[in-house]
Amino acid sequence: MSSLSENAIKQIALGYLKSFYRLRNRAANTGTLTGLDMRGANNIIADGFLHYTQEDGIVFSATFEATSQATRDEICYRPRIAHVLWDGMVFTSFLLPTFLAVAHISGYFPLVGEDFYWRLLLFLATIPAVLGVYFVLFRRLPRYRYIFAIEQFKQYPANDQWVAFGYDAFSGLPAKYRDELQRQCTRYGFGLIEVTAQRKPKLIMAPSMADNFVPKTSTFNFLPTGEWQKQLENLAMGPWKKLKNYLSERLRPMQNQYFRWFPRTYYNQWSLMLVGFLAMIFFIRIEYRRLPVNFPSERVYRNQTLRSAEDNRPEREYFKVDAPIAGFYDSTFQPYEMRINEEQFEALIQTEGSDHADSISLPPVRIIAALPGHEAALYYSCDRYNRLDQTFFLLVDSIYQQQAEARRQLSHLNEKGLTATAVWPPCLGGTGQGFLVFVDEIVQDSTTAFQLRDSLQTHLDSLDRPLRIMEFYPITNPVN
Repeated sequence: MSSLSENAIKQIALGYLKSFYRLRNRAANTGTLTGLDMRGANNIIADGFLHYTQEDGIVFSATFEATSQATRDEICYRPRIAHVLWDGMVFTSFLLPTFLAVAHISGYFPLVGEDFYWRLLLFLATIPAVLGVYFVLFRRLPRYRYIFAIEQFKQYPANDQWVAFGYDAFSGLPAKYRDELQRQCTRYGFGLIEVTAQRKPKLIMAPSMADNFVPKTSTFNFLPTGEWQKQLENLAMGPWKKLKNYLSERLRPMQNQYFRWFPRTYYNQWSLMLVGFLAMIFFIRIEYRRLPVNFPSERVYRNQTLRSAEDNRPEREYFKVDAPIAGFYDSTFQPYEMRINEEQFEALIQTEGSDHADSISLPPVRIIAALPGHEAALYYSCDRYNRLDQTFFLLVDSIYQQQAEARRQLSHLNEKGLTATAVWPPCLGGTGQGFLVFVDEIVQDSTTAFQLRDSLQTHLDSLDRPLRIMEFYPITNPVN
């Protein structure tokens, strides 16, 4: 039995539409306009159409798409790859920050380490991996099934839209292709006609009267194919148009002449991807701030050093020391020689419980610096803080009223492996007595202070007092 041609299906389908709509009410003294092979803007083609004016003066339009066995690619679905990939990117952009959020809640930070950037690279490398898994698992979902004839109907509005196909259009193909065509026609309210081998139209489903699908595109004015070609010939093609036509002619043999993709935008997916990647950046930033060591950019550090050199004050030509070094001016002094009469040095050593403590005339201690494994160093002047000319930050433990209490806390922090210092508050521009205990060194910027605080806090027990970051300004009224 010979196969039906597309032209034969067009004629039969057009005759059926005339019969189908012949009893519809029309305006007085008006007729029905029909035609085949109509083309509109954006290269949209309607194989046939029917127009008539209703009693209310509104024009009723019905179009159809005819498909034979030779052009059955128009009604056989295939996955829209771009749709699958954009959905996969949305899935990936939400999966990865969700993983980081759950890990952070559990106290696990997968990117924190000296090889932070290598871990980050491996983490970002999972994006194409997850995208590939999504594509393999979900590309066959009905959501991604693309039928050319159905998509073309979505490009323009009409009161009724039909798909007409020959009896042998699906011969040799699995039943899933015909089932998917019927599913989409039912979903969008399109009519479906099958032309039998006896050239008789067979109604499968009529167009839905409900507005299941409301196109948002403007109405296209269809022109007969011949008229459309004449208009194209009258248009003067520019250089860019000629180049596009040349490339199109060369690529045409590699294309399926009965199938093409209608362009589509994915604004929803793009918006969701933006939200997902912003969340990912947020969690990566949290991991970065927990790094035990901050690796500054060499270029940025060099530029900062050059700029700061312009404002640096020259060093002093002399230094004020707390006390003379024993034997410095004594030409007969021998290092490591034990003096027989050691009582002569007791007045120079400030110790608790000394027999001569009441007679000590040294100034009061202002700063106590303690390093793990070393004796505490005592300083009797605030001069080192008076020279600070910019805002600085300290990682503060607490303030202790007695020197003995402060020294015990310094010893405790040294046992934890931390360098600690006790300083008289007026040295920092404050008031009151006692000693303020802080760990590590003076920090010049808040970012480094936060990173250092998070790193050093891990050395302390849960019962220890949490470290606080305190900001201090340059000393305007120095004290000694």
